[in-house]
Amino acid sequence: MQKRLLLPSLLILVAWLGCAYLFVQHFVIPHNHTQIELASQQKTAELAQVVQSYLADYSARLQALESRRLPTTTLIKTAKLAEQVSLQAFSSEQVHVGSGRSPSLNYALVDLLKRGRATPGQPVEILRTGAENAWQLHSVINRENEQLLATQPFTVLENTLKKLGSSSGQIQLMQKFPDAHRQTLWRAGQGSGHNAVESLAGSYLSLHFSPSSSFIEQHSLPTSWAYIGAGIGILISLLVLLKLQPRDARAPWERGKRTSGTALNRPHRQSSDEGAAQISDTNFLPQSLASAPSISGSDSEGSEGETKENPPEDLPESKVDKSDLSLKAEYPQHVFRAYDIRGIAEREINEPFAYQLGRALGTLAQHAGEHLLLVGRDGRNSSEALSQCLLEGILDSGCNSINLGLIPSPLLYYACAKGKNTSSGVIVTASHNPADYNGFKIVLKGRALAEDKLQGLYQLMKKGPFKSGKGVNREQEITDKYIDEVFNNIALAGQPHLVVDAGNGATSNLAPRLFEQLGCAVTPIFCEVDGNFPNHAPDPSRPENLQALIEKVQASGADLGVALDGDGDRITLISSSGRIAWADQLVMLLARDILARNPGENIVFDVKSSRSLSQLISQYGGRPIMWKTGHSPMKAKMLETNAILGGELSGHIFIKDRWFGFDDGIYAAARVLEIMALREQSLDELLDTLPKMHSTPEILLPVEEAEKFSLVQQLREKGNFANADINTIDGLRIEFPDGWGLIRASNTTSALTLRFEAENEQALERIHTEVMGQLRKIAPAIAVPDWQLLD
Repeated sequence: MQKRLLLPSLLILVAWLGCAYLFVQHFVIPHNHTQIELASQQKTAELAQVVQSYLADYSARLQALESRRLPTTTLIKTAKLAEQVSLQAFSSEQVHVGSGRSPSLNYALVDLLKRGRATPGQPVEILRTGAENAWQLHSVINRENEQLLATQPFTVLENTLKKLGSSSGQIQLMQKFPDAHRQTLWRAGQGSGHNAVESLAGSYLSLHFSPSSSFIEQHSLPTSWAYIGAGIGILISLLVLLKLQPRDARAPWERGKRTSGTALNRPHRQSSDEGAAQISDTNFLPQSLASAPSISGSDSEGSEGETKENPPEDLPESKVDKSDLSLKAEYPQHVFRAYDIRGIAEREINEPFAYQLGRALGTLAQHAGEHLLLVGRDGRNSSEALSQCLLEGILDSGCNSINLGLIPSPLLYYACAKGKNTSSGVIVTASHNPADYNGFKIVLKGRALAEDKLQGLYQLMKKGPFKSGKGVNREQEITDKYIDEVFNNIALAGQPHLVVDAGNGATSNLAPRLFEQLGCAVTPIFCEVDGNFPNHAPDPSRPENLQALIEKVQASGADLGVALDGDGDRITLISSSGRIAWADQLVMLLARDILARNPGENIVFDVKSSRSLSQLISQYGGRPIMWKTGHSPMKAKMLETNAILGGELSGHIFIKDRWFGFDDGIYAAARVLEIMALREQSLDELLDTLPKMHSTPEILLPVEEAEKFSLVQQLREKGNFANADINTIDGLRIEFPDGWGLIRASNTTSALTLRFEAENEQALERIHTEVMGQLRKIAPAIAVPDWQLLD
């Protein structure tokens, strides 16, 4: 009878639960959604009315001043103004940056006054002004021969906002100027789901309301009743089914006679197929990127001989003989460079190396409280095999992993920034190095692993002890999420024509697709992933690697050429005339745009960057900070100083304004495109507005790996630069009154890095001759580098 009951019982269960599910999906949820939307919109209108009344009273008091025919000083003293409102008078000659007090005029206030003169009745604007760079309300009042600037601290309006209460959900006051992105001025409470919006008349402000869970529950029908009803229906149906069964079923002792004793006593073992099915049901990423449950492996310290006996089925069989791995194995220390791991593939960076690195990384991550590592790889010939061995080492440490597949480095950084259950990961890449190189870039808890921490990882990899366990691996596609994020962040006008040169690197498929999504017409060259890099080296900081792109831009009449490196974190742009826009020039364009909205912010740049960059940042109200070259030191300095922008001459550009602060060549190019669209200027026209200096590109002087740091140290101790100031942040930056020269040890290649810049060609040649002369005294046999003047 049990067999006869099984199928009908399952059908009853499926039928009732299916009906309950359909009822919830097609009636309860739509009804609740509509009710919550209506209630949220009504609540938003009520809240907005309070703020609207405040703004109306504030504006009415100010507008009343326009018609009063009193001297300005008398008017300011006798005016009945709103709470804490102060007035300043400016003639047209006085409207310039730095004029006035409390607050003095910055670029944004000068622009407001000019617009107020040209078009009276400008809405109130909330800007960061004053010595404390705080939010304040600003309005313009036009009089016959002068303008009044009214200023009120935002804290007065904030007191009104706090009275709204936030128990019903999250309330946000936002401001959006034409052709700009929305800014959040004030936020209170917690909410999710539907976002109701109410614009405030006569302003650039809007009030946003997201209902809280209690608000949603208050205006919703409970779904549990549908399933309770289904449960009652299931119970009644099963009772009816039992009642309808025939009465001649076998008794229990009769059924027992038909069952062999061995079968009754046989213990149940879970088959390997059942175990695999359980693993495959583990849902690591149900909703969004890296939202996996933290399924932790064994946290016990493992001995060297302990390895994972049953690797997950989605990893191919490892080529590594783990029995040959011992704590006495030699791993080259010099591949652990200043801010990543990089060496010759198969000779210095091989599969046993990758496996042992995975064990060390998994151990280190778990000690740091992370039980999940994101893993990606670039398109080099050796990257896939190294990635598989790396994954196996991570899993054998008991740490879980998510395999992101072939991606550029910025997508790993994006995944770490957006991850809910992890902010750590590693990508197999040698960035811009030649095809025979490979390596690893590592992020631990949102920070790049570099310098002393990398050396600590080397010691752990070499000596142990390692954790041991059985981690679980899953695969995840994140390209679509990244494209959507950029698309929602960037606003372009028209259809600019781009030529994209991915250098056969990891951005070959992503970059053309993303720019087309943004509305660009794209002509791709070298956009097929090829680990041999057959067309040119994947390094856009070298002029010789840009010639094909320059020719294609000029031949096709494109608006812009985009050159990316092997893993997509470096960028160089080409103008429509074929002019190279180096990264320090791009940082100038971005700094000018970002500081206009965020005056007083810190901007970090490396020692190879132009002197003009520091001067421009100061001119536009920012704080320039020179720092060491390298993506890891730059990221660390940006976090330390809370900088809004950073950049290196090599092409790494770090944007924290509206983005995440990591180096991303594609996103940096998109931001420059946005500036071109907003200003309605070509890249050539934008570059013509920048300060003019004479400079060389980055010059690489090949030397032995073991000698490069020693040469720089000897030059620091023995070099004679009588008329110059010496900056030793990173190597030697020798500062003359009319220019500078730089010599530093490259952290990614066996070379010295040189660069020179001056006010004119004669000064450039003099500085180059003097610096190279001092270098030859230290190393007489050193070759003279081939260099050319940048236009």
